[in-house]
Amino acid sequence: MKQSMKALVVIPARYGSTRFPGKALSDLHGKPLVVRVMEKAAGMKTAHHIVVATDDSRIFEAVKEAGFPVEMTAQHPTGSDRIGEVAARHQADVILNLQGDEPLLDPQIADNLVQAMFDDPALDMATCAHPFSHEEQWQDPNTVKVLIDQMNNALYFSRATIPGSFPGQNTNNAGGMHAALRHVGIYAFRRQALEKFLKLVPTPLEKAEGLEQLRALENGMCIRVLKIDQAPVGVDTPADLELVRKMWRSE
Repeated sequence: MKQSMKALVVIPARYGSTRFPGKALSDLHGKPLVVRVMEKAAGMKTAHHIVVATDDSRIFEAVKEAGFPVEMTAQHPTGSDRIGEVAARHQADVILNLQGDEPLLDPQIADNLVQAMFDDPALDMATCAHPFSHEEQWQDPNTVKVLIDQMNNALYFSRATIPGSFPGQNTNNAGGMHAALRHVGIYAFRRQALEKFLKLVPTPLEKAEGLEQLRALENGMCIRVLKIDQAPVGVDTPADLELVRKMWRSE
């Protein structure tokens, strides 16, 4: 790792959630979900500072009571905007957006994203994805798909079933085993890229798909996609939380 470079990890957390209101404070074996995420993130080796960013006093107090760094922000339309406000207060070369509903995420995955940014100054952003395990995931519009090029840079993100056939059905054409990957929503930004991104207006493809990372692609930014074996179970619904609780006990 380049010792002169610094990485800031920001965990955006809000109380409102369409599918699971208040999930940031939902109980995960005696502690709020957002605190469990912070505990897991503390295992990173590349981060010089990790902080929760929220506009909700209840979340602020819960994280503060647990003894972790937390900052209040204004209300923002996206997590990226919230991260931008916090990043402006800190000196860092790379800013990692770590979702506040991923308590099972291996900190090594986060470290690998940061390290990729340290190692390749040409990258604007980095994220990760993994192969689909079954067609139901691929058909689900709530599951984001990503296509990558030969250098593992993102070509396109979509909620639709791209590129046209389920990965693995036919390994001899564009619909083959490696054509589509399941995107995992964790992002590393170079500071200059984050500042540029937040000044850009929403783009047509971003609006059509409801995916703000397309704003970066439509403006010529480079997003490296690191391949991982599988994603941890995130908490989007109460049912997800029950599953994570069971998995947590088995760890």
